[in-house]
Amino acid sequence: MPGANMNQNYGEGGCLPNLQHEMSADMIFGLDASLKEVRTHLRRWFNQVPSNQELFEPYALSLFRWQVHHNSVYHRFVTGMGVVPESVDHVRDIPCMPVEMFKRHAVQSGTWTPVHAFRSSGTSHESMRATHWLDADAMSWYRDVSRRAWQLQWGLGVEGWDWLALLPGYTGRDDASLLTMVQDFMGPDIAEDRMLMDRHPLWNDMLLGYQPADGRRLVMVGVTWAILDWLEGPHAPSRELVNHLRQIHPILLETGGMKGRGEEPIRDEVQTRYRTALPGVDFASEYGMTELMSQAYAIDGIHHNFPPWMRPIVRDARDPRCALPEGRTGRLDIIDLANVHSCAFLATSDLAKWTSHGLLVQGRVDHSEVRGCSLLANG
Repeated sequence: MPGANMNQNYGEGGCLPNLQHEMSADMIFGLDASLKEVRTHLRRWFNQVPSNQELFEPYALSLFRWQVHHNSVYHRFVTGMGVVPESVDHVRDIPCMPVEMFKRHAVQSGTWTPVHAFRSSGTSHESMRATHWLDADAMSWYRDVSRRAWQLQWGLGVEGWDWLALLPGYTGRDDASLLTMVQDFMGPDIAEDRMLMDRHPLWNDMLLGYQPADGRRLVMVGVTWAILDWLEGPHAPSRELVNHLRQIHPILLETGGMKGRGEEPIRDEVQTRYRTALPGVDFASEYGMTELMSQAYAIDGIHHNFPPWMRPIVRDARDPRCALPEGRTGRLDIIDLANVHSCAFLATSDLAKWTSHGLLVQGRVDHSEVRGCSLLANG
C-alpha cells in the first residue's frame, strides 16, 4: 500500500519536549502567501506523491506557520496551549486542535467568503453540528483530493469501478461530504439511480440484477448501521442473492459508524456479522469526517492506511504532546494537508492504536474532549 510505510513510522511513540530551535528560513511558502498560492503549492506536491513523501514535513511545517498566522481560531488555540509557533520545528510537535471547534466557530484560514459548507449528520443527543466552511475552490479541490486518495489506496481510479450506495440520512443532503464524494465517484449520470435510502427490496433487486462487465468490480458503499439493518432486518439477503454475491465477488465498503442508533459494536463483532451474512464478499472500511477533506481506507476492513498528505498520530489522551508506541490505545490526531482553507491539524474524538498491520480505529471517546478544547468555548 502506498501509505503503509509512512503510517507505521509514527508508531514509535515518545513524549516531545517544548522545542526552542529557531524557525527555518527555508519555508516552501511565506506567511504573506494567499490561499490560492498555498493550495497551488500543495497541488503541485500532490501531483508528485507518492514518490516525494519526504516533503511532507516541510509542507506541514510551512502550512502550520501559515495557518497560525491566517486562522484566528487556530491561532488562539495554539497560543492558549502555551505554544510559541516559532519554536515548533517537528511535525509531531504541531498542536492539533479539537474537531469540536468546528461546532463552535467558523474555522477559516485566510480572508474569503464562504460559498458552501459540509455539516455533520449529528446524533440525537448532540445540540450542535460541526460545520466545515468552504471557499469558492474548495468543492473541486475536495473532489480531486478524494479521487486521488481512492486511487492511491486501491490502485485504480474511481472510473474503473461500479458503485451502489445505501446511505439513509445522507441522500438528499447537499451539505454531506460523504454524499458529495460518492456522487462524484459514481458520476452524475447514474448517481441518482444508484443512491438509495432504506429501500432494501430495491437494493436487493439491483444487486441481484448486477452483472460485472469489462472486468469491473462492484463497490457497495453503506453506513455501518444501515448495512446491519439490511443484513438483519425483514429484507435480509435471500439465499439466491447471497449466492449471486458470492459469484460476482463485490466489495462492501462501510463508513459512518452507528450515528447514535445503538451501541457502537466493536470492529471484530461487526466483521463477524458481515461475514456470517455475506460469505464470499470482501469487506473494507472508509475513515473520513466532516472536518477533513481526505479519506483513509482499510482494505482488509480493519487496519486503515492514509494517503501521503495525511498523517495519523496516536496520542496519550492525558498529554496531547505524547505520541504512543505500537500496541497502546490513545486519542487519534490527524494531519490533513488538504485542509488548507480551514485547519490541517486536528485532534479527533476517536480512539486508535498502532498494530504491526497498520492503524486500528477503535471507536469514539465517551463524554470527553481533548484537553485545551475549552480554551475557545467562550471566545
